[in-house]
Amino acid sequence: MIEPPMTAQYKTLDSRRRHVLKAGLAAAGLDAAPYGFTQGKYPSRPMRMIVPSPPGGGPDIVGRLVAQHLTQRWGQQVLIENIGGASGQVGIQTVVRAAPDGYTLAFTPPTPITIADNFEPRPPYNAQRDLVGTALIGRNPALIVINSSVKATTLREFIALAKVEPKKLNMGSPGLGNALHLIAEIVSAQAGIQMTHVPYKGSGPAVVGLLGNDVQFLVQSAEAVKQHVQSGRLRALATLESTRLDAFPNVPTLAEAGLTNLNIMNWYGVFLPSATPKEIVEIWEKELLSIAKDPAFIKRMHEMSFDPVAFGTQEFARMMAAERPQWTAAIKAAGIDTKKN
Repeated sequence: MIEPPMTAQYKTLDSRRRHVLKAGLAAAGLDAAPYGFTQGKYPSRPMRMIVPSPPGGGPDIVGRLVAQHLTQRWGQQVLIENIGGASGQVGIQTVVRAAPDGYTLAFTPPTPITIADNFEPRPPYNAQRDLVGTALIGRNPALIVINSSVKATTLREFIALAKVEPKKLNMGSPGLGNALHLIAEIVSAQAGIQMTHVPYKGSGPAVVGLLGNDVQFLVQSAEAVKQHVQSGRLRALATLESTRLDAFPNVPTLAEAGLTNLNIMNWYGVFLPSATPKEIVEIWEKELLSIAKDPAFIKRMHEMSFDPVAFGTQEFARMMAAERPQWTAAIKAAGIDTKKN
């Protein structure tokens, strides 16, 4: 088990602040001596799971499923709280500032964790220093979708259409610097096309914008657009997965559609403040990995076109360490503007 990274702030706690933290942990049913733990008393009250985006997107959908399973297991409510803004940074900052007692955590995609440092202004936190990833529990298969009014039935036809009048077509995203925005930019660069980027405040609003034809192109989670593709209001041109999705057997992979597969994972993980006692981090890791292997959870994830994944704390940390430079290189190669207005 990786020891949670300790910030200088908590390394230098004076005796008074240690006493305050001890009292807070005791109120939560923990015995801190220092950061000690008494088995069987945690959790003793409801918990806040911060989803750093508006309702309706992949993180919200999967987060609520995870919260439901945890509530059933623990007999204590895990309450979802959607705190969007600044591509997830506002919600993550809420968790960073929370008491490290195991009762406030983040359920988040990579955007505010491994991507945000590539953009200016930089986040008001250091994800590597201020947070500990307890487990990665799911991944989000994505589709390239367009409004059905666009005169293209394949990705090749859409690329040809976009090349005729550069920047005439609008590309939506859940927000500047969001993982799905970057994937869309990378696909566009690979295809040699230019579109006008229209950022929204989350996946739900971005899908609404596509349905209203305010934007014509979107990379989005399969679950978030599935009903609209099935109804014919949206058209799926390709999946970002290396193989076709069971829910969309007729939708080709990016390689089958004429481009190169990206092999990018848009994951969902759980994070706690880095000063959280090691024993609590281990409880979260154990419970989340158990949920990820639960047949009922796996079945429901597949029904919603998500993939359950079980990465523990150490494996999750290694994956994020490898992923950060990969995002930086991809952003640079695609020529993405990293300055936020």
